[in-house]
Amino acid sequence: MHFKQFSVDDSRCAMKVGTDGILLGAWVSCEGAGKLLDIGTGSGLIALMAAQRCAAGGDRRFHITGIDIDADAAAQAAENFAASPWAESLNALPVSLADFVAEGHAGQFDVIVCNPPYYITGKSIIPAGTQRTAARRDSELNLDDVLQAAATLLAPDGRLALILPTFREGDLLAACSRAGLGIVRSCYVSTTPRKEPSRMMVEMAREEAGLPAKTCLTIGSEEFKILTGDFYL
Repeated sequence: MHFKQFSVDDSRCAMKVGTDGILLGAWVSCEGAGKLLDIGTGSGLIALMAAQRCAAGGDRRFHITGIDIDADAAAQAAENFAASPWAESLNALPVSLADFVAEGHAGQFDVIVCNPPYYITGKSIIPAGTQRTAARRDSELNLDDVLQAAATLLAPDGRLALILPTFREGDLLAACSRAGLGIVRSCYVSTTPRKEPSRMMVEMAREEAGLPAKTCLTIGSEEFKILTGDFYL
């Protein structure tokens, strides 16, 4: 994948660039965010997209931290961050979410973003053994982990944004209730106009603000091109 202002060398990234990451990086609200956290940053794609958007909005005081339990992934993200125009505003840490929370970052982040593992360990049959497969399993990082951590790490008016398969909507709603978070907006994504949505992007806050804003998006549509256009050559 190539950005207009810089490029991520996907041939050397441990985690390949995917549509889910592109969608979430383009959709998450970054306006006015001073401190952002990317949980499970992988190659750093979403963090880099957020940096480009913050800089394009004229905000020069932002700082984005990407964390990943996989040391190789964190090292690749750090390399990509260093090669970007926003190197001073980005850092990558090889640390688990639990350890990061234990370090004491409560209430520090205006925006938290995560493209979490989406297969439920023990309930989904997928090949094992590859790094990409490991990233898709929730044995190391499940929805409750992410939402409970976000409830601690978010600033009082902070937001958490995720992308998930629609079949995990019920799991998400239950995890939101347990973490004391409410959905404020969502976007349901279809691969073609005739197919039901297979992905959902969700933004959450500590309290629900009335009925959440709900939109729909089709991959390849004009709306999709507008949303992601700033990140393609």
